Amino acid sequence: MKSERSVGIDCLRAISIIWVLLYHFVPLQAFNRGTFGVLLFFIISGYCIAFSAETSQTAWHFYAKRLGRLLPALIVCGFLTTLFKFLAPELVEPGRGLKWVHYIYTLIALPTLNVLQVNYNLPDGAYWSLQIEFQFYFFCFLMMVLGLKQRLLALLCAVTIFRTVTTSTDYYTSNDFFPFFIAGMSVAALVRGRTREAIAGIIVAFSVELYHLKMGVKQPSAQIELYRSLLLWFGTAAVYLAARYDHLLPRWSSALAFIGVISYPLYLIHQDVGMMILHWAHVGRDSAGDMLIRAFVLPAFLAAVAWLVYALVEKPTIKPLTRFLTDPIGWLRQWQPAMARGGYKATERSGDVARQDLPIG
Repeated sequence: MKSERSVGIDCLRAISIIWVLLYHFVPLQAFNRGTFGVLLFFIISGYCIAFSAETSQTAWHFYAKRLGRLLPALIVCGFLTTLFKFLAPELVEPGRGLKWVHYIYTLIALPTLNVLQVNYNLPDGAYWSLQIEFQFYFFCFLMMVLGLKQRLLALLCAVTIFRTVTTSTDYYTSNDFFPFFIAGMSVAALVRGRTREAIAGIIVAFSVELYHLKMGVKQPSAQIELYRSLLLWFGTAAVYLAARYDHLLPRWSSALAFIGVISYPLYLIHQDVGMMILHWAHVGRDSAGDMLIRAFVLPAFLAAVAWLVYALVEKPTIKPLTRFLTDPIGWLRQWQPAMARGGYKATERSGDVARQDLPIG
């Protein structure tokens, strides 16, 4: 079973985030479809979530792993973005202003799908994709609660088809992005040897996307056009090749994979903070020097910030936070003094108990 730290998958993550960075910072026609980088992220997410669900002991364990994976970097990068906007409001683009209460509520609204139905502003414009991701996670969580973990792909296909044919083409929904998650989950099924299930899922994903194209479905976040359909097809093939043949990648690919490793905090911190830096430095759009800063210097600086967030926050906190969220009482019990649990014999056995209680990966 391929893990989320597959070199090939990380290389695709790197391509996705570089695509998005160039879209936001480099004003060239060649990079005017940067949201396609996000769509490739969705395919990768579908692939990885299929394995995450398979290895989860319970529905809550699955969701706890998602929260443990996403919250640390989200808390830090959202805080930094909000802080920069608070300290230098004159650098913020019109309509991108933010209050601290909105940042705090974002941390509640995203995992709960805005259960309180409060109007709020996301800390960064790029966070819109997290809303789609959490809807996908919540669907998987709900199906697992109902004891349907083994039928996740089939159920996702059925619900997506139903929502597609019963929703007006003028009504914007997250359903328009679900073919990309289906494609990723289908690749995971193919890697696991479930060929019929995989082929059926891929057919559904491609068919729904072609339906969107044929019916002229409106989607402002990522315009539905032929190029988007091509991205789905070639992106699905790329994820399969990356998962199946990553052992054939050359050694230099590890440098590209490193960008994939830090791609999540880089995605969270790049857009509004990056534009504020460009505004502060009076970087234009015309000269070769300006283009050099936009294409290389600024992305390199933001990547350094993302690496610090990954190394100091994300990497050391993911597993402890996941363990705590999975079983708060058991996690707290591990920190009790040994004598309070019955002396030497309790201490001697505590390692075995703790190992049994720890969640998988």
